[in-house]
Amino acid sequence: MAVSPKIDFDDVYEIEPISEDLRYSYFKSKLESGREVSLSVKISNQSHALLPNVYNLSFGPLNAKGKINDKAELTHDDYSKVFSTILLTAYVYLKNNPDHYLGIDGSDNARAYFYYRALQRNFNYLDKYFRMFGVKYFVRITRFGKTQYDNPFDFEDIMPYPFRIEKGSSVSQDHMYNYFIFNLRQRGEKTH
Repeated sequence: MAVSPKIDFDDVYEIEPISEDLRYSYFKSKLESGREVSLSVKISNQSHALLPNVYNLSFGPLNAKGKINDKAELTHDDYSKVFSTILLTAYVYLKNNPDHYLGIDGSDNARAYFYYRALQRNFNYLDKYFRMFGVKYFVRITRFGKTQYDNPFDFEDIMPYPFRIEKGSSVSQDHMYNYFIFNLRQRGEKTH
């Protein structure tokens, strides 16, 4: 994925809220082919079992069963507008639920690395709205359970704790966060 989205909450697709609680919405994105695709954004209604007040945010087209396909590979005409729209829905939700955190899963290393690079490239902009954290390997372990513990599993490499993402901090693709957590920056709180 060789794109570098520029986040701008003033340049987004029209969001169609479906639920009153802002947990489910969708918008139409234009693909490079000229075709439009409907992308859904869903915020789970239950917090993560091991991270209190963290609610998963997923996005993507719906599959045949009506579930979000967050592994779909689409070629968007305007990646900046797509990711700005997704993060704007997160911001609006958090403004209405300021005690919540939202988590986004980098479902594989390439996506996690892309998300991290996008956060770093847009850090100054996003830091005005959110506090951002990264968790390493946490989601993979809780998602797949004990089958993930087979040798050679490196238990020293697990950091099941949210680390604050700072501007300019770098991590290698081998030691990447794969779950990203956002919460609303508090009024009057200093930005970095």
